[in-house]
Amino acid sequence: MEPLTSDALDIIRQYAALLETVEEGLDYVAASFSDPRRMHADVLLSDVLLALGKIGETNVYLCRLFAAEGELTGEIERFAEVLAAAAALDGQFADLAAKERIVCERLSPAFQAWKTAVSGRLRRYVVQ
Repeated sequence: MEPLTSDALDIIRQYAALLETVEEGLDYVAASFSDPRRMHADVLLSDVLLALGKIGETNVYLCRLFAAEGELTGEIERFAEVLAAAAALDGQFADLAAKERIVCERLSPAFQAWKTAVSGRLRRYVVQ
């Protein structure tokens, strides 16, 4: 593989930072179900869902960038599982129990597993 441009490296670093931010957001939302002092969880969850869309858009770029690295692109493409878990929230925002179940049992674990796999493969580009 050819060396990455500084722009590509910047995108990868921003992407890695966004993954961390989404993980923190999901952790906060999950904790909010048992801690009523954690306010604005629905707003944060909406932001997380928007961020997942941005991650999906960036994944297209990353799959082109790393086309020669089949294992990495395979992990990136597994993001579809995260999106499927997020889609389960459609129409469920008003149902607290359903929302908690989807976030805590599906979305957060799916994102966590996917992020761990992708971050491990991108680490060499992020760490300097």
